Amino acid sequence: MDRSATRRILARRLLAVVGAAALGASCASPPEPRRGVLVAGEDLLDQARQLTFAGHRAGEGYFRSDGRALVFQAERDPLNPFYQIYRLELADGVVERVSPGPGKTTCAWFFPGGDAVLYASTEHDPTSMEQQSAELERREAGQERRYQWDFDPEYELYRIDLSTRERRRLTRARGYDAEGSVSPDGRWILFASNRHAYRDGAEPAGDPSAAMDLYRVRVDGSELERLTDAPGYDGGPFYSADGRRIVWRRFSPDGNAAEIWLMSLDDREPRPLTELGALSWAPFFHPSGDY
Repeated sequence: MDRSATRRILARRLLAVVGAAALGASCASPPEPRRGVLVAGEDLLDQARQLTFAGHRAGEGYFRSDGRALVFQAERDPLNPFYQIYRLELADGVVERVSPGPGKTTCAWFFPGGDAVLYASTEHDPTSMEQQSAELERREAGQERRYQWDFDPEYELYRIDLSTRERRRLTRARGYDAEGSVSPDGRWILFASNRHAYRDGAEPAGDPSAAMDLYRVRVDGSELERLTDAPGYDGGPFYSADGRRIVWRRFSPDGNAAEIWLMSLDDREPRPLTELGALSWAPFFHPSGDY
């Protein structure tokens, strides 16, 4: 790929990041999505500000549709060393835990309207408390392990109503079901899974992340559909604002590079957006659909 094409790709990705940063910078009245081209010499991140401070780690922060709240994962519960899900109201900075407390969680997403949250969790795993205690003991002994993501096969998708706190488990399959997002019309859940590697009681050969593919399912758990079947990890998928396309990251089989891929749900044909031979990460559609 020539340098001018690479610059165009990077510019599109940076504009998408700027759109998210601008929303976070203005809590009371989110601006209109930014359109246009990069301006030479412009500091595109001069409005960035830190939103979370407490806890050991925090990440995977996503906006509610009105831009006035975030849902994210963080290690900040003294009784659980693993990630739990939290909601941050940007107007007043109030943080509230969304997930119930036990187990591991990851990758939350607001349902349209913001009255419920999708997240992945191992809270049903009967060994959760034992794992928490063991990890706390390791950390207290100064034996904290090098950070590495855990593709725990107990991860399942959950929906929690933010007013009633009623939880509903949406998936029930051996394997890692996580990294979910909800379609703009609220009818479909898009997620990553290696469940096919666990069929008939089997265990994945080698790294379980290499068996990750994309799936979608109705919010009631029906009409499960596998969208990708390529070697290597497919994950982090999101819908375009019109719900007709998806974008995600795909790792090479050896795990040394990741590219950004697109798919139209009209034809189900995966198409590479980047071909950089490097680690490309965290793609998301600009609200306009142009970037």
